[in-house]
Amino acid sequence: MEAETDVSRCTVILLAITLTLAGSAGAAEITGTLRPPERVTAVSAIDRGTKKTFDATYDRTTGKYRFVNLPAGAYDIILETMAGRIEGVDLQVEETVPVAKRLSVTPADLDRDEIAGVVDLLTKLTTERKGEKPQANALVACIREGALTVVSLVKGKPFTGVARTLQVPLRDKEPAQVGDALLGLVSLAKVRDQLPRDFDLVVEFAQGEPGDISILPVAPGLTDKDRQWLVDWVNQLKIFENKKRVLDLDGTGDRARVLVEKLHDEPTTLPTQEPTAFWRIEILDFKKYYGGWSPEKPTVVLREQVPIRKFRTYRWMFEKRLGGVRAVEGAVSVVPDYDVPETLDAARGRVSY
Repeated sequence: MEAETDVSRCTVILLAITLTLAGSAGAAEITGTLRPPERVTAVSAIDRGTKKTFDATYDRTTGKYRFVNLPAGAYDIILETMAGRIEGVDLQVEETVPVAKRLSVTPADLDRDEIAGVVDLLTKLTTERKGEKPQANALVACIREGALTVVSLVKGKPFTGVARTLQVPLRDKEPAQVGDALLGLVSLAKVRDQLPRDFDLVVEFAQGEPGDISILPVAPGLTDKDRQWLVDWVNQLKIFENKKRVLDLDGTGDRARVLVEKLHDEPTTLPTQEPTAFWRIEILDFKKYYGGWSPEKPTVVLREQVPIRKFRTYRWMFEKRLGGVRAVEGAVSVVPDYDVPETLDAARGRVSY
């Protein structure tokens, strides 16, 4: 079983560095790769602000999709799959916690050998488990609370334009082993007291040799206590609907976005021809003040009034890793590869089989 990790907070740096110049001035493009490609039948994107949708070209052989001539803005990607609909939702928050400037460390000779060995291992694991041998120009490791959560191999040059990132499918004890190898580098010991709690470790390669190690501090994520408080707040919310639940959430130490499902499937006095479900998906924004978390205005993602007989057939999952993709004028935004599940997760949507 692959290690379960919350990758959304670890893809900020990846999304930020996966911008290359578009083919024509003024054009905004989004591209990415889905695996296995045969599980997807169509790819589209929606601008929640304008409610406009755009279709992508999709190659069911390679899994590559591409949106062209997009207006600049933020988009949620939608996949139509053999298992059902997977719809992106934007749970990203602005990092309001001040962080230190980037720290650069020159690795010792012993470190270079260690890093090369780690990259060889990651390349081997990716080849075996994803059927693709990556040609890494950089390594990005997301360190949260002193432990590695996600590691990716990058083809291209970080900070100036990148073609693609490939998350390594680590399993069982492998994240701890890889994390120990990277965090135990001799050169990092010299700056141990300068390392933040949460950071992204980036190592670029030149002619196959590891270059400087970059440490990019990130704002701290939500604690378990924060998450439980937010879930409890939603559970105690008094609403018209007879059912409610948290589907997902994300955030930093002082801001959070919570994806909430609200459902009314009991009889009502409203005039309907047959039993009807009232279904809402909302994003609740929270900000943390000295006295605790405070809710802000919610954002409606989806609102439906549909016969219950039809509602019971829904296969619809919400995915934060496909949400909030920024399309930049004159650039191509490359979305990190996405592994399409064989079955949808009922905890993150409506799944009837």
